[in-house]
Amino acid sequence: MRIASILDRNDVTAAVPVGTKREVLAALVDLIQGNHPELDRAQLLNVLLRREELRSTGIEAGVAFPHGRVPHLKNLLACFGRCRKGVPFDSFDGRPTHFFVVLLVPEDAEGSHLKALARLNRMFQDAGFRERLLAAPDAGALHALILEQDEKG
Repeated sequence: MRIASILDRNDVTAAVPVGTKREVLAALVDLIQGNHPELDRAQLLNVLLRREELRSTGIEAGVAFPHGRVPHLKNLLACFGRCRKGVPFDSFDGRPTHFFVVLLVPEDAEGSHLKALARLNRMFQDAGFRERLLAAPDAGALHALILEQDEKG
């Protein structure tokens, strides 16, 4: 699965606010809901917060993959946000999180989100890629870097 097929340029921000986990997720939900007005903001936030209650989606090396199943969603959607300063996100390694890839998953999706998560995990294991993302000047540059990394396979 190509990340380019689920991540629209308008769903990328270089300005995730420093704050609580809830504030970060709310900012990312606002971003994706603004580009997809048919989605219900409260429902999206609730889905992501419920998933975080099960286990943090903050992994390691400054990366988190918040995700959850959304009723009536037709296609897998993603958004990406960066916070240069980093945010406490209960990550496995205990370090601040800088990169957030939100995946919204249709209820009836059969494994497509697992393929997307696996692909994202491979992409973000590359320390050079994470460094380029941290240095990128704006959302357009972030999106371009993600598409470039996605092409590398």
